[in-house]
Amino acid sequence: MKLLSVLPFVASLVAAAPSSESLTSRALSTPNVTPSTVTVKGVSLLGSGCPAGTADVQIDATGTLLEVTFSEYIIQTGPGTRASDWRKNCKLTINLAYNEGFQFATLATEMRGFAQIPKGSRGTCTNVFDFTGESGQTQYSISLPGEREGPFSLKADPDLVSWSPCGGTTAILNQNTQCNISPTQSQALIAVDRISGKITVSVSLEWRKCR
Repeated sequence: MKLLSVLPFVASLVAAAPSSESLTSRALSTPNVTPSTVTVKGVSLLGSGCPAGTADVQIDATGTLLEVTFSEYIIQTGPGTRASDWRKNCKLTINLAYNEGFQFATLATEMRGFAQIPKGSRGTCTNVFDFTGESGQTQYSISLPGEREGPFSLKADPDLVSWSPCGGTTAILNQNTQCNISPTQSQALIAVDRISGKITVSVSLEWRKCR
């Protein structure tokens, strides 16, 4: 398995930290309510899995689906690989702008990519979300046990969620994506899908009105 013969990465999804009581008490849950405008105002990247210019963030017209794609994210183990190949991560800082009077949480998450994992090996990917200035986290984890080879699409739902703060028109959503493979002696791979050339993390957003 040669590095140049594959495209990069995968990852994510379950268990979440609870939102704080003070945060919950400041908002009233209202189903199927969304702001009229939701936009991505800026994104910054940091990590071994996302060199500059290799990750992209988009939000759909309804403001309820956030999609993050990675084009240079490869984890591989086996002969000729190094510790820096066995684990990758990318921390994204996403600035979302929307109409005043709303807050949101990350819900169901889907991760799509390519994996080649032999029997006896296992890949693991996690996506952790939190809001700048808030203490709660929402975490999603997926497992890729061997033996498997081909595209994957794995979904997860959190047991508990954290909400963005009320009282403003922007929120900084932090996403930390990490993937690793063990044991490191066997030849294995988590990478971008060979057709799309990307690893994709799709995140459903739920909105509610603040009190």
